[in-house]
Amino acid sequence: MPVKLLIDENLSPLLAQWANQAGFPSQAVRDAGLMGQPDIHVWQHAWRYDQVVVTLNMGDFLNLARNIELHPGVIALREAGLSREDQWQRLCQALEWADDRCGGDLVNKVLEVCGDGDLEIHDVP
Repeated sequence: MPVKLLIDENLSPLLAQWANQAGFPSQAVRDAGLMGQPDIHVWQHAWRYDQVVVTLNMGDFLNLARNIELHPGVIALREAGLSREDQWQRLCQALEWADDRCGGDLVNKVLEVCGDGDLEIHDVP
């Protein structure tokens, strides 16, 4: 079963549409009715629906991940100012990388996309 994604409000909501078309069940924070909500509410929604959070905001979601025993995972794009097409390209790299290295299972993991082809994975907690 493909990983499910929750696209944070700091990324283009088109990522959710494109991910759905690529076979990854996805939802944008905007479409979940969570725009402007605190990160903890976004995190709780992702946990409830077993969705990996895709965000530019690694710091806050890393702290949330550290404070829970089990979570679906985080994909953090670490470059600011990317076009939505570049965001999509980085997300595709992350999904492919996760599939190759851990069978797509990001449970209790934070996958950092630091740049084009520059990815790091961390076990959290």
